[in-house]
Amino acid sequence: MKIIIVGGGKVGFYLAQTLSAQGHDAAIIEQDRELCRMIANQLDISICTGDGTSQDVLREAGAERADVVCAVTGKDESNLVCCQTAKKVFDVKKTVAKVNNPNNVAALRTLGVDTVVSSTDNIIEHLEREVDISAMKELIPLDGGDASLQEITLPEDSELAGKSLMELSLPQTCNVVCISRGGHTLIPRGQTRLHGGDVLLVVTLRHGVRDLRKALRIKD
Repeated sequence: MKIIIVGGGKVGFYLAQTLSAQGHDAAIIEQDRELCRMIANQLDISICTGDGTSQDVLREAGAERADVVCAVTGKDESNLVCCQTAKKVFDVKKTVAKVNNPNNVAALRTLGVDTVVSSTDNIIEHLEREVDISAMKELIPLDGGDASLQEITLPEDSELAGKSLMELSLPQTCNVVCISRGGHTLIPRGQTRLHGGDVLLVVTLRHGVRDLRKALRIKD
């Protein structure tokens, strides 16, 4: 995913570092030039110096191609304006704002921010659930959120077509429950071979989602 992070402080840096390590195309917008230089020395990502509430700055950072804009500055008002601009001007699919004052949570949601969170970990978890919406999506959280039921759609030209489940080296943290193919439901075995267009229902532990994506060649 193309993810723009507005705010290059500790939260923004951690987000960029984590998301970049996961293979996402992360970019940071930060007003402080010295902070931008420090980030550039530590992370191999795109960095834009400027005000994240500005249309021109958002455009320079690639907002027209962004899947998600995360506003994590220390000012809730700035985070709100940034998310509203990303949504209304650039039609960004997902906006996420970190709220510094818990009393502002309801207001930000009412004013159009898709997801309002209070901690960095919550942002990471949310983005992992939203990764590659067209190919993989969470249907039901299980066991208090420690596990989930995922729906995974293989492309018609999937490189996995013709391979059996036992050939995929799926992580032990997941189990393919069933496969929907051409209007029919299959209960898979190890020798079951995949076809392009198959829809898989998979139960996976939360910490195994990333490994599952890798095994099924789901790209960002």
